[in-house]
Amino acid sequence: MNYPQDPEIEAASTLVIAALQEFYEQSDKSTKNPYEGMSYVASVVLKNLLAGKVILWKVKDQNRQFHWWCETKNGEVIDLTSKQYSLNNIGVPSSGIAARLKEQGRRTGFATHKKKEEQMMAIIEEIKKKQGRLPN
Repeated sequence: MNYPQDPEIEAASTLVIAALQEFYEQSDKSTKNPYEGMSYVASVVLKNLLAGKVILWKVKDQNRQFHWWCETKNGEVIDLTSKQYSLNNIGVPSSGIAARLKEQGRRTGFATHKKKEEQMMAIIEEIKKKQGRLPN
């Protein structure tokens, strides 16, 4: 990820990507890559880390499943799980024609999402400790 206009977004995005990798390594690996099916969790975790700096968005992808991402208030797309599409040579919903139909996302109440979100936040705290950074 490269967000040169905002180092805080760059740092938070890097943490979430690292947490996605770690989460995948700890999982049953039922998917082909760490990004698959994780757009909601990654986007909400990024939103948690950045407070009011990003807005959560969603749109249905080619399989009619919701794909989630964040955008800055200036409209910069931060789609941390876009590789689930690009690695399979499929258009990324957050940057394609589908993005025109986007809806502002709201946190869901699904327990499975909440559990994954909590696991990701715990992984991020561990990464911060390893890097010698104090938790926010």
